[in-house]
Amino acid sequence: MSRLDNNGQLDRATSSGNLAQRLEANKAYSSADFDGWLMQRLEVKSGEDVLDVGCGIGAQTLLFAKQVQPGGSVSSLDLSQVSIETLKRSLDPDDPVQAVTGDMAGLQHLIDAAFSVQRYDLAQSTYALYYAEAPAEVLGTMKRALKPGGRMAGFVPNSPHGLVELAAKYSTIPDPVYASLRFGPEVLEPWFKANFKSVTIDHFHNVVTVPTAEELLNYYRATTYHDATAEPRLRDEVAAEIRRTGVYSYEKNGFLIRGTDGHASANA
Repeated sequence: MSRLDNNGQLDRATSSGNLAQRLEANKAYSSADFDGWLMQRLEVKSGEDVLDVGCGIGAQTLLFAKQVQPGGSVSSLDLSQVSIETLKRSLDPDDPVQAVTGDMAGLQHLIDAAFSVQRYDLAQSTYALYYAEAPAEVLGTMKRALKPGGRMAGFVPNSPHGLVELAAKYSTIPDPVYASLRFGPEVLEPWFKANFKSVTIDHFHNVVTVPTAEELLNYYRATTYHDATAEPRLRDEVAAEIRRTGVYSYEKNGFLIRGTDGHASANA
């Protein structure tokens, strides 16, 4: 189940087309290399078994598939069948990936019944956990699926988020969007600190810089908080800033938390 209501937010969140649009725009206009930043911290090695919860169209799964070879595996799940089919088409024939369609609310059943690998060196989720209706249950299942000495990680958006702040001037932002921006420090951090001896927190700092108002609107249309009635005023503000400075820039940050069995630590 999802925290999103049924007014189209969930469809926009899980749509493979919208996911691809957001990923493409982020790669084109971000100041930081998110994939490189994340993979450096997750430290996936050859021979490891990885669980990817809420994998979308496979942005992380595809990277893990190369890192775990030889001898490792990736078990991935997502609510969207279209996203899973898109991921499968992106895999190379020798990629050790098993990808299934399923709600993270039923994660334990998927691990038991759908995956051939059922214990993991790393259980991780990127841009997904805040959609869960009962995130503590999902987190608990992920932890129980770890091998002895295994590690767990969650990445979520974090404030400030300039596009949300811009859109809020001209429309009502759904409550789940604001909840997602608080999810790291308010939900993940206390849960990880209560369940792991060693907890590491990293903040991803990023600035998105777009050259045209239409590019920003294309991204905005792919978000869960898009409101068509806000577009004219939003376009006018962005276009005015581009005329003044040549570009429009906004912050789009993130929160990564990792849990292991070592000594507690936190890095900002």
